[in-house]
Amino acid sequence: MFNSYKLIRHLTLVLSGFLLSSFHVNAQSEYPSKPIKLIVPYATGGVSDAIGRVLAQSLGNILKQSIVVENRGGAGGTIGAAAVAKAPPDGYTILLTSPPMIAVAPVLLKDLIYHNEDDFTPIGTIIVTPNVLVVNNNLPVKTFDDLVKYGKGAGKNNLSFASAGPGSTGHLSGQILMNATGLNMVHVPYKSSGQAFPDVISGQVSMVFDSLPSAMGFIRGGLVRPLLVMSDKRSAALPGVQTANEAGFPSATMNFWMGIEGPAKLPKEIVYRLNLALKEAMSTPEMRQHIQPLGAEVYLTSPDEFKALRHSDIEKYEKLVKEMGLKPL
Repeated sequence: MFNSYKLIRHLTLVLSGFLLSSFHVNAQSEYPSKPIKLIVPYATGGVSDAIGRVLAQSLGNILKQSIVVENRGGAGGTIGAAAVAKAPPDGYTILLTSPPMIAVAPVLLKDLIYHNEDDFTPIGTIIVTPNVLVVNNNLPVKTFDDLVKYGKGAGKNNLSFASAGPGSTGHLSGQILMNATGLNMVHVPYKSSGQAFPDVISGQVSMVFDSLPSAMGFIRGGLVRPLLVMSDKRSAALPGVQTANEAGFPSATMNFWMGIEGPAKLPKEIVYRLNLALKEAMSTPEMRQHIQPLGAEVYLTSPDEFKALRHSDIEKYEKLVKEMGLKPL
């Protein structure tokens, strides 16, 4: 009797575990069964918001489910990132991510509530774009070589560069270039690169480093002059502008990617479902038509490739921030 009771109890536990496991697998196989929230960690109206919204539309068509964009701007993208880090790992809250919030902010912000490598699951990248250096139209330089000569001659100690704030990729780009060329430039931080452009256009600030999509409208409008694309190959959007590598400063190369991540411990089945959907969504003519005018290129990676890219950038930016002597806030 006792052995029979133990056997029945054991079989009951096994059956319960099997049913729970089956339910879990079935729930994942039906993913997504409700709308997905895509957190864009910047305010409406910017390039990230525009890319996030067109991606949400395309991705929703692939997954046969609504993708709802929610803007959580502020603190260099860290407010939105923190919201995703705290979300349940069920695939229904995902993040539009980029180097500032993942690789730079954790070095500069002491009280950040997430850990950049432990609290997220990389899903895949979507685009890559270089940073670009643009100058005031009245600055007496036509090429990057002119700028270096001017900065060491007639313009010595008179050059300044704008960025979207301390620790932003624009700030890091400026520091990288100063390290590479020996130029001395004053850093003028703003709350966003959009706020910096009017002062560069008016000549109050000499130049600004920004991602190519953000700067493209000002360049096309003839309001600023592009001198350098900080990449290892020329941009199809600016084929006449030399690269940092061509200018003789390969260390100044800085590519800016965007990707999609979820909370930590996101099930592999959901990660790969989303990764495949991302690749399909980014391959549509509508997405490519939207991305190319911005100077961005479609850049697709597997979850493992994205994880390796993140890790590499985290190490690179952490080293650079420390070399710059920037102190955590």
